[in-house]
Amino acid sequence: MSLTNKYEERAMSDLEVDEYIITIVGGRTAPTNWVMKLFPEISWLTKDNMPIVFVLTNQRIRVYMLHLDSEITLAMSFRREDIKDCIEANGPLNGAIRLTLKDSQTFTFVLKKDCVPEIVLELQE
Repeated sequence: MSLTNKYEERAMSDLEVDEYIITIVGGRTAPTNWVMKLFPEISWLTKDNMPIVFVLTNQRIRVYMLHLDSEITLAMSFRREDIKDCIEANGPLNGAIRLTLKDSQTFTFVLKKDCVPEIVLELQE
C-alpha cells in the first residue's frame, strides 16, 4: 500500500472547506542544532529529526508525526500565505525543503529527492 493511500483518509479528515490535497510524501524533519546532529537517537523527545508525513494542500502545509505503530498525528500546520521563502536544500543523498515563515521561523523537511522540485515549484506559485 502506498503512503498516499495509507494516510490520505486521515489527512482528508483534517481538510477545511474548499481545501484539497496536492501531494503526500514521507520524510523527516531535519535536525536544527548541533546536539540533535550528534545525538539523533534522542530525537523522539523533540520535533527534530522525527519521521513525518508531509501533506501539501492548496491552502496549507500539514506535517504529521509518524508514530512507531504507523499512526499519524498532526504536529505542525502553516498556511501557504504565511510562507515567506521556500528553497531546495538538497544533500548528496536526500532532497530537502527549507521553509521560512513571515515570522522568521525556519523549518527544513527531508523528503524524497525526486519530489522536492515539484513541491518547491508549487509553493513558489
